[in-house]
Amino acid sequence: MSSYKATGITKSFAGVGVLHGIDFEVKPGTIHGLFGHNGAGKSTLLKILAGAQPQDSGQLVVDGETVVLPSPREALAKGIGCVYQELRLIPNLTVSENLFLGREVKVHGLKQTSQMNAYSKSLLASYGLHVDVTRSVKGLSHPEKQLLEVIANLEGKARYLFLDEPTTALDGNQSAELLAHVRRIALERNIGVVLVSHKLDEVLTVCDEATVLSGGRVVYHAAGADVSKHSIVDAIVGDAHGKHVASRRKARTAGDVFLKVKGLSGMRLRGADVEARRGEVLGLYGLVGSGRTRFLRTLYGIETVSSGVVEIAGKRYVPSSPKGAIESGIAFLTEERKHDGFIPLMSSFQNVVLSTLTRYRSTGLVDLTGARASARKTLASIGTRGRLDAPTKSLSGGNQQKVLLARIIEQNADLILLDEPTKGVDIGAKSDIYDIIRHLADEGRCIIVVSSEEEELVEICDRIAIFQHGYCTAEPKPVEEWTLGKLREAAWAPVA
Repeated sequence: MSSYKATGITKSFAGVGVLHGIDFEVKPGTIHGLFGHNGAGKSTLLKILAGAQPQDSGQLVVDGETVVLPSPREALAKGIGCVYQELRLIPNLTVSENLFLGREVKVHGLKQTSQMNAYSKSLLASYGLHVDVTRSVKGLSHPEKQLLEVIANLEGKARYLFLDEPTTALDGNQSAELLAHVRRIALERNIGVVLVSHKLDEVLTVCDEATVLSGGRVVYHAAGADVSKHSIVDAIVGDAHGKHVASRRKARTAGDVFLKVKGLSGMRLRGADVEARRGEVLGLYGLVGSGRTRFLRTLYGIETVSSGVVEIAGKRYVPSSPKGAIESGIAFLTEERKHDGFIPLMSSFQNVVLSTLTRYRSTGLVDLTGARASARKTLASIGTRGRLDAPTKSLSGGNQQKVLLARIIEQNADLILLDEPTKGVDIGAKSDIYDIIRHLADEGRCIIVVSSEEEELVEICDRIAIFQHGYCTAEPKPVEEWTLGKLREAAWAPVA
């Protein structure tokens, strides 16, 4: 029987096992739901199946043929396509140009635009997508973009298609429409589809099979009428149910409400109600795409506010730009330090004082000696190691993160927003960062931490609130009331 089968797939990074003997199969004409909590191994498995990453051991077999997939291009040549959460369409190109990207129709070196447009119009119509193929992709709705990328993969002769969180940015009606399209395509064209999603209720309406990963292992598999939402949630929660983590967190008495947010909405943020106090660490927990990061970025003025009210220390605050946020006493630590955290070729000293240079400026000149001395003192106080006068990119991940935390300390902000503060750091640096966060809270600052690690939030937070599908409406609970299992259950629960 035709199928795409993975057997005994293992994968480790830096000696740490991520996948431990995974068996997985998708059959033509069916939709297979792949579920699991943050860090369960879904993304790693998906990349291996789509040729974006090699496995350490195990076999991939496509329609009876054992294959090696050194790249996504090779995978597509074998009939395997993948649509990731961040779409790869080129916004300024037309719909037709995106469909023909890399395989344009040419005669004597000239592109045959009218021929490509006519074919694109007919092709999209055959899939039920009716858009102007001569308009730029940036003008399409998000569901239209999702479906366009699906069609582009199928046009590349994909017989097995992996969709990574395809409905994250969609509302209920848009999600239902997209999934209905995917279901019809799978059946009519005999395509095997794998849906990776956190939206159980939506995805289970179209799934024929379901697999749950936990800790890099398959902990649940069922097909047909045996697929059970309750069993899937139980498998996801797993041995975290009822489990507490020993905490070194020192009990703190929080001060007055410092940040008050009501109905904050924006890009993929649909209504966040959050209150945080001086002298506390408030944790924000949720699944990938739940809106936690969007909330921090919106408060910091990186992303646009569409509605809602924000008050800081009882005064109205309107997020507009990072510059305005800094002037309002807000500091932000990004999740992706190498992308938008530090300037790689600048020294640690230079990166630390980026947001506070005006403090050292007089009559148009910057006192570089004073700025450097202050940065050196701050970096030393938190145990930053390495060549601090060399480009920051040469430091270890933990020390790069300390450079960014030193910038926050230099800024002397009252509201500190930390997005995945220990991402990509070793155990020793993680412990140091926890101590830094605790110290900042003890100084009476208001700290909000986003983390995908339940243990981390229980370790450093005083209260924890849950984000789901762009919403946060429930009152944060004291950390003592949470177990790891309860955190997962709350994150996966249907939105009221």
